[in-house]
Amino acid sequence: MKLTTKTGSIVKELSFIISPPPHIRSDVFVLKDDVHYLLGHPFPGRYSTAHISLFKYKDEHLEDMIRYVEAKAVYMTPFNIFVKNLAAFHHGNHHRTIYLDIINKYPVRDIFEKLVREDSHYTPHITIAPMLSLQDFDKCWPHLQDLRYSQHFLCDRITVLARGDGHWMHYRDIMLGED
Repeated sequence: MKLTTKTGSIVKELSFIISPPPHIRSDVFVLKDDVHYLLGHPFPGRYSTAHISLFKYKDEHLEDMIRYVEAKAVYMTPFNIFVKNLAAFHHGNHHRTIYLDIINKYPVRDIFEKLVREDSHYTPHITIAPMLSLQDFDKCWPHLQDLRYSQHFLCDRITVLARGDGHWMHYRDIMLGED
């Protein structure tokens, strides 16, 4: 049986994420607005919703993967995620990604490792502007690097997004620690 979205399109891929609450999603939208203004043009990911990526799954066994995550989530305890200040990833000499940093990375990394695999390179974060050219990064980073930001939220679920007709939509939430 094929998974379908609420609109009836066949699901081709799933994305498992941690979704922050509305007030943080709104803050991220404002930060993306600021980057757009500073650059003078849109950028990749400009309109994507704030989230912490866990993993994507594209296979014919989508329902099995959801059941697998549900079975693991039962043993995970809800916890607070602390978001603080902006930082940047360096992708070689030519690209940078601006993101909101997660202070307590280990509980998020623990979820990732229980679901996927151990990976010392996995860094939980909320992307603001991905893969900016060095020129674009240099236009906006001096205005953003000293911005002070501090929020926290309860992570009590893993959100599943489904990709059907070329865009991602909310499919369901998997609660942590529920039997």
